[in-house]
Amino acid sequence: MAHRNPAPRNGATRREAPPAPAFAWAPERIRFEDEWLIIVDKPAGLPTQPTLDARRASAQSTLAAFLRERDGGTTYLGLQHRLDRDTSGVLLFTRDPRANKGVTELFAGKAVRKTYLALAVTGESAPDSWEVVNHLGVVGREGKASRFGAVRSGGDPARTTFRVIERVTGAMLVEASPHTGRTHQIRAHLAEGGHPILGDPFYGGPARFPAGGKGGTISVPRVMLHAAGLEFVHPMTQVALKVTCPWPEDFEGCLRALRCATASPP
Repeated sequence: MAHRNPAPRNGATRREAPPAPAFAWAPERIRFEDEWLIIVDKPAGLPTQPTLDARRASAQSTLAAFLRERDGGTTYLGLQHRLDRDTSGVLLFTRDPRANKGVTELFAGKAVRKTYLALAVTGESAPDSWEVVNHLGVVGREGKASRFGAVRSGGDPARTTFRVIERVTGAMLVEASPHTGRTHQIRAHLAEGGHPILGDPFYGGPARFPAGGKGGTISVPRVMLHAAGLEFVHPMTQVALKVTCPWPEDFEGCLRALRCATASPP
């Protein structure tokens, strides 16, 4: 049976993907690098890998160009880890094909600890911590984009643990730790629990959020999801690594606006 494609909740419509911004890597965006691996801070709005439009920039293509210019000659850049276009934060590539097998085994064996931060709707109630364990599969489509959700058959096992870090009026800063790597896993798990991510109309998250009791609204610039850290044992050197990325300015600005709205008297 074909699944119907439900309209986004809260009266929101899915926004068209804006063109990827012109982008040049700065040294401070390289969070770790050796002869085997490179881990960078990907900005929101930049696809992880090249798309069908060869003119469109991606993290992989622009980073490869940066490394060629910096180091000279040809460069290898293997894609081992993906982030959604609107998600910012830590992104891992291999620098040598001999590292591919070890990195693939780390992710397949769930030996990489991934930490994300999200600004999400509190909903009717949100405990201080909780866990979601289910199977995720395609439950709807909008154009070429697939929406994922819990399915009884045909899906992939998915598990995420959540912890609330801070609560503001109607929203919360939450830490998410996915133990599996399913497409849109954190977005789907939060939305199905009644806590969609701000700026994510595709999963019911508002693009504008009430600013306290004065009738104003906070404009949310994008999906407020940030890949904050990766922890794993380097597959070639066997050194334990913990690589982190601070949240970017747009994430900080949205959280600051939510805090101000909470502190302001109605």
